[in-house]
Amino acid sequence: MRTPVLTLAAAVVVATACGNSDTTTTPVVSKIINFTVNMTPANEPPTLVGNPTGSGVFKATLDTSTNVFSYTITYSGLTSNINNGHIHGPFPSGTAATAGVILNFNTLPGATFGGFGTATSGTATGTVTLNAATTISATVNGDSLKKLLLAGLTYANIHTVSNPGGEIRGQIVRTP
Repeated sequence: MRTPVLTLAAAVVVATACGNSDTTTTPVVSKIINFTVNMTPANEPPTLVGNPTGSGVFKATLDTSTNVFSYTITYSGLTSNINNGHIHGPFPSGTAATAGVILNFNTLPGATFGGFGTATSGTATGTVTLNAATTISATVNGDSLKKLLLAGLTYANIHTVSNPGGEIRGQIVRTP
């Protein structure tokens, strides 16, 4: 007879056969989900100023065991200084021009936003725990953002002085 016992740290299996028992401990492996998106001006609404040709790459991981979400963004070639960057949603791709701000790259505690206010290129990094206790915005908690990310209903964009509504954008999708 097998009696499985699970904990957050390990799965313990106790098997008994012919009067002998054996206990095996197997670590529980976190499931890491990767996200990647190329950010371009073509993904923004068609009201951009200055014929932008910049680009960026948004990469992130979500550990579904710990709910830790970490992102890195690189961007370059923008028309003017960077003045903001966000994750927006909910946004089903192709259904609307824009969606509300959920996570602000500039105000997330502990995050960095290189080039903010001073350059046309840079990098941004940040980490946040996505659970119900984490307040992301006035209307969205971490658990809600996690669900939107997993459903593919968010986009990342970088805003500039020339294009305050956003200059480069990409729909955040899972990477196989």
